[in-house]
Amino acid sequence: MSRIFEITDKVRAHDPRADIDLINRAYVFAAQAHAGQKRSSGEPYLTHPLEVANILASLRLDDKSIVTGLLHDTVEDTPVTLDDIRERFGEDVARLVDGVTKIGRIQFQSSEHKQAENFRKMILATARDLRVLLVKLADRLHNMRTLGFLPERKQRAISEETMQLYAPLAHRLGIHWLSQELEDLAFSYLDPEAYRMLADRLAEHLDSLTSTRERLERILQEAVTRQGVEARVQGRMKHIYSLYRKMERKRLAFDEIYDLVAFRVIVKDIPTCYQTLGVIHSLYRPVPGRFKDYIALPKPNGYQSLHTSIIGPDNLRLEVQIRTEEMHRHAEDGVAAHWIYKSGETDKDGDRSLKWLKQLTELLQQSEQPGELLETIRLDLFVQEVYVFSRDGDLFALPRGSMPLDFAYAVHTDVGHHCIGVRINGREADFQTRLRNGDQVEVLTSPEQTPSRSWLRYVRTSRARQAIRQWFRRAEKEASMRMGREILDEVFGKDAKPPARVLKALECANVDALSERLGRGDIPLDALLKAAGRGPLASLRLRGGHLGLIRAARCCRPLPGDRILGRFEHDRGMIVHRQECPLIGDEDDGNPWTEIEWRPDPGKLYSTLLEVTTRNRRGMLSKVSGEIARSGAEIDDLRIRQLAGAMTTLTILVQVSDRVHLARVMREVRKLDGVAGVRRAMEPEAEEKRRETGWRRAFRSMMRKGFGQAREHE
Repeated sequence: MSRIFEITDKVRAHDPRADIDLINRAYVFAAQAHAGQKRSSGEPYLTHPLEVANILASLRLDDKSIVTGLLHDTVEDTPVTLDDIRERFGEDVARLVDGVTKIGRIQFQSSEHKQAENFRKMILATARDLRVLLVKLADRLHNMRTLGFLPERKQRAISEETMQLYAPLAHRLGIHWLSQELEDLAFSYLDPEAYRMLADRLAEHLDSLTSTRERLERILQEAVTRQGVEARVQGRMKHIYSLYRKMERKRLAFDEIYDLVAFRVIVKDIPTCYQTLGVIHSLYRPVPGRFKDYIALPKPNGYQSLHTSIIGPDNLRLEVQIRTEEMHRHAEDGVAAHWIYKSGETDKDGDRSLKWLKQLTELLQQSEQPGELLETIRLDLFVQEVYVFSRDGDLFALPRGSMPLDFAYAVHTDVGHHCIGVRINGREADFQTRLRNGDQVEVLTSPEQTPSRSWLRYVRTSRARQAIRQWFRRAEKEASMRMGREILDEVFGKDAKPPARVLKALECANVDALSERLGRGDIPLDALLKAAGRGPLASLRLRGGHLGLIRAARCCRPLPGDRILGRFEHDRGMIVHRQECPLIGDEDDGNPWTEIEWRPDPGKLYSTLLEVTTRNRRGMLSKVSGEIARSGAEIDDLRIRQLAGAMTTLTILVQVSDRVHLARVMREVRKLDGVAGVRRAMEPEAEEKRRETGWRRAFRSMMRKGFGQAREHE
């Protein structure tokens, strides 16, 4: 068990100005609050806050963080209140303890909606003061170290949460030793058999690996020293979970892993880093394609080093990282190495390293859908980066696999919205091109351009996805409100406002809220009529296009001007079918259908299906498609089916402005020599149902007729 004087000695060593008296008072207060409490291991409960405080001291955090580590469980597990903490230790400590307490109450093993909201709470609390998360990570680390005393079910649940959330967060903050220990501990409970196998194999080779590490440390140290470089060489062995992931990813056996030991060369300044790299490459052959310069291009969390792989002594393949002392401290402790609280502000390096957290916070504040929120978090936690440049030379770090639209939205949301194309390294490229390290990307824009839903297939970053979805959400909201107002005009009269009792009955704060919910389908039409004290409507007159106002059913593809039936579906708006559509009955779930008079939006085109039967003559397809184009319609899709008797059926998905336009197209196509017939068609499922319904109707008619003739014969 850690002792309080050991903790205060650590704190004093890195911060001579720390308030040691405050830490000692917090220790006494925690000891009194937790007196008599035991952990699952049987140890006094006080051992836990002491170990948490010791981890925080190892991270070189400030005195208030250490005090929070000592007190973090007092409000949750003892009669102590936040007011007690505030009175004795000040507002800062009370706020930190409150933040850690709230995170501790969050349950991530829950429904998607609840889980997403809990993620949001945790990240937003963290963004207000990063020390909240650092204390929570220290708390989780010690809990993982003592997890063996809990039931197996809890071990697995806590380990899963650690692997999915806390270890990636520690990695994202650059605290690699903490991330690696969390991963190894969680792995030991999630796959104990694989963990034991690897641990045993490493133990078998431990003596030889240790001997190899020490010998290579000495050889590398002597080599760089001979060249006049002041350096400190350290060897380290891969941790078990990273070894497991490498074996899984590359499908290697344990004996095929040759880089179980990696080396760090720590020097005094940046020029010496590059000098040392030259020395090592002059002595040992570098492995092609394995050099990375994270000094010139730091990772988003601020990590810097030169990485190279060499064929070292005895033909061993070695990984070597070269960095300064400051870089090494950041690599070990991550953002904690840069976080300064004496004045309540971070330093500039800390600000840069937390840019990802600030961006993530902005996205979480804007997210509305649980699935989108979880996707955002997973994308932002589990990433490897690719580094690209703007035309002006600005550097952007994007997730590996990013495409041009990701870059456009990283520059600015408006740049993304109006992007019509890109040039990569001076050459035009399409939206599916994957960006590579060092690419220079130029975005071409037009004020007339707006996002397309298909863009979601060509983006990797949560920022781009969120921006595209929000654009459509705003557009659909406006369209839903227009549709809702048209419905209100039908029910209450043109420009008349619904009575307050209707708003109250439907739980809407104002007319705009009622309009939006009506247009989106959240409030059924019959509920509105009931609240208004009206009977059923014979019909509705609506105008609408493609943005959430009216959605044409794909089965029968109705057009403005058709005789149609519609009904509201939750979060989808008005779904309309042609009245003769045979699938309407299949959807009869009690949600009422209403006759709709659907008027077209000027300039909009709507899709429907035509079936053209032709004789097998050369050039018929060209004739038909040419006539459709001359009639002002567009062809979206075409299916060809050969029939018996030298006939062909063309099923054409056309875009027209309304039913009248379609009738004109059909009339002109019917005039073509070789065309045997033209009719409106439906999708195969609806056509099959229509044929089946027609056959049954004919059969029943035949049976009635036959039965009547039999009666007459009798």
